[in-house]
Amino acid sequence: MRRRLAIAAGVLVVAIAGAFVWHRWFRLGPLPAAGVFDRSDNGIWMRRHWIHGGAPDEERAALATSLEVRGIRRVYPFLGPMDPDGSPGWRDDGVIRHYEPERARAFFAEMHRLSPGLKIVPWTGGNLHQDVHLTDERQRAGFAAHMKAIVDPGADGVQLNVEPMPSGSEGYLDLLRAVKQEIGPDKILSIAAYPPETPLHPFTDVHWSLAFTGEVCAIGDEMAFMGYDTALRVPRMFENLVATWTADLARTLPPHCEWSMGVPAYEDDKPWHRPDVETIGVAIDGVRRGLVEAGTVPEKFRGIAIYASWTMDNEEWAVFDRRWRGVEPVTVAAPDREKRAPVP
Repeated sequence: MRRRLAIAAGVLVVAIAGAFVWHRWFRLGPLPAAGVFDRSDNGIWMRRHWIHGGAPDEERAALATSLEVRGIRRVYPFLGPMDPDGSPGWRDDGVIRHYEPERARAFFAEMHRLSPGLKIVPWTGGNLHQDVHLTDERQRAGFAAHMKAIVDPGADGVQLNVEPMPSGSEGYLDLLRAVKQEIGPDKILSIAAYPPETPLHPFTDVHWSLAFTGEVCAIGDEMAFMGYDTALRVPRMFENLVATWTADLARTLPPHCEWSMGVPAYEDDKPWHRPDVETIGVAIDGVRRGLVEAGTVPEKFRGIAIYASWTMDNEEWAVFDRRWRGVEPVTVAAPDREKRAPVP
């Protein structure tokens, strides 16, 4: 009898656990009408061409028009990783090529003239231990000074993207403090942030605890959570993971923290990213479900951030227009579509 009771209890535990997992990761929650969460304040990561390449005026004008009609007000053009002295630039055959300040100044000035509401926040940082050495005080001070040098000519702020970045890193917080002190209160310190840990993703080198996320947010001004590279093989699981991240963040982020959910639109076929699973449409539906599940949309929620401009095709832009913005696809040219060799 005791054995039968133990077996019955074991079956009950498995059934309860299975029901929890099904509800948590395969649930079919409500999907709200497209467009209800869009505030025309979305973001996008962009290639290095705009800062490093010196885009002609006609390309800048087309970019400004395309961004405006698509409700994108935050752009993250690639500035590149830091060198040992903390100076950012793009990597060319192992060498960091620094940007030209006058080209950057011309890009900022012309884009702000064309689109006064646009926020231009160059994207920089690098690979941990290869580019970024958190214990190197000289590099940290040099990098912070270079961040001031890029905002002084007209950038609205800077975005730090360090990969991987373990949760709880005091050195990372020190780097953020140094940059924020240099650029000042009127410039945006944006962070390419890691989504929360979950039972499916308990990896603290690429997922942050909600407590650490709050510490980062207390220093920075804006967070764009990278909601991709999950290694999942089932679209429904990816959608619900994004929903879980979105709901957890909506419930727990400090009220002052501006944030967006980063969604994937790239074709890399890697063990950590399946392009047929991690699609922009699946991610958008996950964000929508998550905001419903949270029961509230925080005032500082800005929208979604697309990774990346140079991989988005017309079909993916149509998905963005229909499923996030709730409009028919716009007919203007797509912003920043790749015309040259892939970069960065």
